[in-house]
Order: sequence, then C-alpha cells, then structure tokens
Amino acid sequence: MDFALTEDQTALKVAARTYLEDTYGLERIAALADGDAHDLAAWPELVRQGWLDPDLGLAELVLLAEEGGRALHPVPWFATAGLALPVYRAASVEPAGPATLADGSGTCRATRRDDGWRLDGAVQAVLHADVATEIVVAARTPAGVALFGVAPSAASLSSRDGVDPLRATSDVALAGAEGRLLAGPPSAAPLLAAIRSRAKTLLAGEAIGVADRALAIAVEHAKTRSQFDRPIGSFQAVSQQLADGYAEVELARSLAYRAAVAGTTEAVACAAHAASRAAVSVCETAIQVCGGMGVTWEFPLHRWFRRALWLEAELASGPLEAIAHSLFGEHS
Repeated sequence: MDFALTEDQTALKVAARTYLEDTYGLERIAALADGDAHDLAAWPELVRQGWLDPDLGLAELVLLAEEGGRALHPVPWFATAGLALPVYRAASVEPAGPATLADGSGTCRATRRDDGWRLDGAVQAVLHADVATEIVVAARTPAGVALFGVAPSAASLSSRDGVDPLRATSDVALAGAEGRLLAGPPSAAPLLAAIRSRAKTLLAGEAIGVADRALAIAVEHAKTRSQFDRPIGSFQAVSQQLADGYAEVELARSLAYRAAVAGTTEAVACAAHAASRAAVSVCETAIQVCGGMGVTWEFPLHRWFRRALWLEAELASGPLEAIAHSLFGEHS
C-alpha cells in the first residue's frame, strides 16, 4: 500500500503550516497559554480556509491535526472536526461555530417529554465546553444511545485544572436540559464508536506534530549552542539522541498515516501507542539536549511537553489491549 502523500495533500500540509507559522509565533502562543487560551477570533478564517470542508477525508484531517500539534493551534478545531462534526454531518446540519462532544452514554439519560427531549446526568472533562456554541451529548434513552445538541447555557459548567492550559476542559452537569435530537438509536451507537476511533487517529497525528516541533527546537539549539568551540550537535552523545528522536517521529508518522487509510482497530491502536510515546519521549530528549535552558519557564519547550502529556493521557486507554488482541485473538 502506498502511503506517499498526493500532490493535493502535500499542498494542504504546506498551506496549513504556512498559515499557522505566520499566525502563531512562540510569543503569541505563550501569551495565549498564560491568558485567554483560545483564539476564537480566528475561527471564521479557519472555516474560510476549508479546515471543516466535507470533502476532507481522514487522511487530510490527520495532516491538519499534525500541523496543529506542531503549532499548538489555539483554536477548538479538534473538538469540532474530530468529535462533534461527524454527528452534525449525520444529521445533515452544520454547526453554528465551535462545538464539542460530551460522551455521557454511561452517565446521562434522555427523557422524551411533550416539549421535546430533556437530559439529566453529568460528564467529566469535556474538551472546550467553555467556548463551544453547542455541546453534543451522548445519552441513554429507553431505545438505546442517542446524540443530542445542548446549548452550553442549559448546562452547568465547572472548569478543571489541567496540564495543558491550551486544552481547557470542563465538567458538564445536566438537570433537565433541553436537547435537540441529532442522531437516535440504532445509528447513534455505531456513530459514537466511529468517532472514538476517528479521535484517536487525529490525536495520533497531533502527537506527531508535537514531537516534530520539539525535535526541531532541539536540533536548532544543538546547531547554535557551542561547547569547547564546537556545536554540541557534533558530539555523539547529543547527535545520537536526536537521531533516535527522528526515528521515533518517522515511525509514528508512518503508523498514523496507515491508520488514517486503513482505519482498522489494530492500525489505530498502533498509531495511538507509537505517537503518544514519541511525543513524550522526544520532548524529554529535547529538554535534555537544551540543558538548563530547556527547563526554564521562558523557554518554549515546556508548552509542547505539556501537550505531549495531555495526549498521552488521552491515548492511554486501550491501545496495548487492542494490539495484543490483534496478535493473539481471544487469548490475549
């Protein structure tokens, strides 16, 4: 199978990187991380550039996620495109703006009333619920799982402290909240399962971007920082670490692209495991290469390390079990 990028995919990746590099320099990312954490003013431009176009396949979305991770894109694109958008597309409607998904399939229930559907329950750590124009909530009904659109004003939101300030999460509590039905049973349950797989694939792509940017920062430092009148990158102890990091990134990238094309449980699990490990490992290597400077608040590396830790937590559930099952079947 050929995993080489097509001409259109390459152009998409280049255009995304150019836009993100021109818009989000290191100082701006630092200001957003220490301040508002979101650049919602950029949302219309993102839509205009086609980041939510229905013509984009999963492979193209992974490329955008990769570039987003590389830049620490401070816009709720993943929560919208990766989590909520498939529900809107299934319902043949378009979101009014940034949206997110609250998977309350095990903690929320929906009741049919004369005036529509009412939802009760709670979901923890919902990504970007604080800035979403609508929250897509998975809830149980007497007939099975269904997906509803809920206005944030109809829910009680409690912000949570997290490792990455650019990935804000909130606990969402629902008490008789009005919901509009977007997908009912029996189609909602398989749609929710597909979204979970889609999200892991996109996060694997994002993890590659995080690792790639951390490696680039470390390589640039190794080229310019000198010891004993030589760039530190010329020393084997440093160059070997960077070479190992490069190998990790390329392996994870290949697996993520494979997952985007193949879409099997095994392919997604391999990509999630390799990419999350690469993100954390390469960030740690970059910090070591940069020495004392690498652990200072002013130096940017800690922001990518924070994202890597967030991604590791998001992707930690299930990949090794899925890989083992693909190898050993029911005996794993």
